[in-house]
Amino acid sequence: MDAKSTKRGLGASLATVLLLTGIAAFAGGPAAQADANTTTAVSSGPAVFTQAVPTGQASEYNKPLERCANGVNHPISGTNPVLTETATTQFTSNVALSQYVTFSGNQWYGNYQFVFTNTSSQVLSTDCAVLVFQAPSGSDNHGYTATQQYGHPQQDYLEVPRGNGVSFYIARIDFHDVPLAQRQVAPGKSFTYSLGVLPNSAITLNQIRDSLKFTADLDLAGNEALIKRYGTNRLTN
Repeated sequence: MDAKSTKRGLGASLATVLLLTGIAAFAGGPAAQADANTTTAVSSGPAVFTQAVPTGQASEYNKPLERCANGVNHPISGTNPVLTETATTQFTSNVALSQYVTFSGNQWYGNYQFVFTNTSSQVLSTDCAVLVFQAPSGSDNHGYTATQQYGHPQQDYLEVPRGNGVSFYIARIDFHDVPLAQRQVAPGKSFTYSLGVLPNSAITLNQIRDSLKFTADLDLAGNEALIKRYGTNRLTN
């Protein structure tokens, strides 16, 4: 074999080795990373839960369906209890949910969105559910949406600043004047809670995600004890 043929053979062999090495590295390499503005999803809560079904029709305010339709402020004095409680550092829920956080915006203003999916085989009512979490301080816009028809959500809401650019947020999601189906989330369907605010590097997306505690109303008591404990304010529609 002449020198040129030998060089061509060695070159081809080396290219094949490099190609195979690359394929092997790709196949055995790390999984694709999530978008820098979106966390991975985490899950919590029992796969099977019991949730009482309210009676009554839309706008029947003396019936359990409208138990959270009308609310008042619950002012408290002194230090808010949320500041002295052990902070949640791993997403917790009393019903089966997965959850991730996504951010859209820029360094001057952005929207943080908690995206929940009902991972159970049961229909979940989000009426009177309470969310407690940490995020950048100073939110001026926050609300509920869902991937299926929903109607007339409002909130009992409070921001409690920690003093380091991060706040605790407490929000109870309340519906009014709509049928039960528009307060529910079917298995596999999603709903969201969003927070518009100036971003702050004092807390990461993962930390925001992991700070969340979700408490569904399972017994038609409306989670009243929670919102009175934290001193929430009733927001207008």
